[in-house]
Amino acid sequence: MSQSTAFPKQPVVKFIRYVLGFFELLLGLRILLRLLAANPLTPIVDFLYTVTDIIVFPFQGIFSNVQLRGGGIFDVVAITAMVGYPIIVYLLIEILHIIVKDKKREVEDIEV
Repeated sequence: MSQSTAFPKQPVVKFIRYVLGFFELLLGLRILLRLLAANPLTPIVDFLYTVTDIIVFPFQGIFSNVQLRGGGIFDVVAITAMVGYPIIVYLLIEILHIIVKDKKREVEDIEV
């Protein structure tokens, strides 16, 4: 198979993994700030919660968060998202591998 017909799989996979890493970092910060009962009225905390609310939205309702005595929150939803997104990314990458293999097979059949 010629290089010009190859699907640029590696850059796509790298991009997906970078996005996953960024999501995991944001979710980790969210969990830490909620555990420590950070003031949600401060701009940076409010911004982080707003951004991560979008990220955890698909996982809301699966489990309930746990209110702690000191005012903090054990964010079970964010932890679920931190487990769920890597599974989703793994499945996406595997599907991408299957698609690329099928494309290679089609090109090889055409070249023969």
